[in-house]
Amino acid sequence: MTNEQIRQQIVDMIPFAHMERFETLWMMLTPKYERLSSEQIKQQQELENEREVFWSALEDVVCSVLGLQSQTLYTPTRRREIVTARQIIFFLIRPCYFQSFDSIGKHYGKDHATVMHGIKQATWQIECDKSYAATVERICELMNEMGYAKPLKFFTKFVEHLELQKELEAKRKAKLK
Repeated sequence: MTNEQIRQQIVDMIPFAHMERFETLWMMLTPKYERLSSEQIKQQQELENEREVFWSALEDVVCSVLGLQSQTLYTPTRRREIVTARQIIFFLIRPCYFQSFDSIGKHYGKDHATVMHGIKQATWQIECDKSYAATVERICELMNEMGYAKPLKFFTKFVEHLELQKELEAKRKAKLK
């Protein structure tokens, strides 16, 4: 018997005057995933499967572009090339699937602060280093060729934002002179 059926049987037994209290109690006592309909649960599972496939593909593309093996991303090393690969993944996975810093970190055995720092570092590197930016753009293009348009769209918007910020900064400096 599903949770929906159990809930309906209980609802049928409760007098109408107490229905509001029952709804409140049901919400408090039932875990969120059990309150969802079977269709909503199916949609969430499909989204999680899609995210896992995307994440795996992103890891493979990043590692192939940077010349690494995918398993090295999960090692606790601080080697520059592995850290760089992780930071690029952090930078791309966060906006594409709205992952929390904590959930991204847990995937690699890191904490949320490491993920936040990695995203900041990747952002700074893209802004300052043209070869780094070209590498990230190449990764986004490869993902786009595989059918994942989200990283390329995000990266394009991000670069446009950086260019706009540079233009605004130049205008501010020109006004000050």
